[in-house]
Amino acid sequence: MNADLKKLIRLQAVDLAVDEHRTRTDAFPAKSRALDDKLASALDGVERAKSDIRESQARRKDHEARVADIEARVAKYREQLMSVRTNEEYRAMNKEIDFGRQAIEKEEDRILSIMEEADVLEAALEASEALLARDREMVAAERRDLEELNARDVATLEAYRDERTALASGIDPDVLSRYEHVRKARGGVAIAQAADETCVVCNVRMRPQRFQDVRQNDAIIPCDSCGRILYDPENMDHPFEVA
Repeated sequence: MNADLKKLIRLQAVDLAVDEHRTRTDAFPAKSRALDDKLASALDGVERAKSDIRESQARRKDHEARVADIEARVAKYREQLMSVRTNEEYRAMNKEIDFGRQAIEKEEDRILSIMEEADVLEAALEASEALLARDREMVAAERRDLEELNARDVATLEAYRDERTALASGIDPDVLSRYEHVRKARGGVAIAQAADETCVVCNVRMRPQRFQDVRQNDAIIPCDSCGRILYDPENMDHPFEVA
């Protein structure tokens, strides 16, 4: 079997493996950031729930302060009732007291509504904290798996690159240049199997004599259609050559 062809077949397998592992290692930062974003979203949910509770508590304190102010005015009006001298003043003072009582009732209704709302807000906070705890556990596990996979990919990628360097150094420069040119032009695939007088990759038939020449695996023969270097997988020296 042609020595360069034999090495090119393995080189193609190595290059495809390099492309696959490099794609994954290149995607690692984005996947890591996605995990950060997922956790940040859960954290934001907790902070929003806490903010809603603080705002609700502030509104309740505001209404309670209003109640205290109105009660103080009502108490003052009651004290003044003891010193009024006319029925008109008495009626006016009682009217102010009634207004105060009505205002207190409205404020207390608002406070009751806020207290009922507070139960809903506390439940929402509890749910968001549970979601955060779950997401923290899930993200930690996903990050651990992602980092382990990336570490394996980096190590494997380095090993494939070393093998590629060794393979390329042993191939005729002109043959290697042709391989690199076709690989760049054909989406990373420069080697193609031939079967039944057809290039398996582009599916274009070749002349019978051309196919017979390819079947020998003793020369660098390109496909007349796609330019990929052809070989016959059924006439290999060793299965390792197509690994």
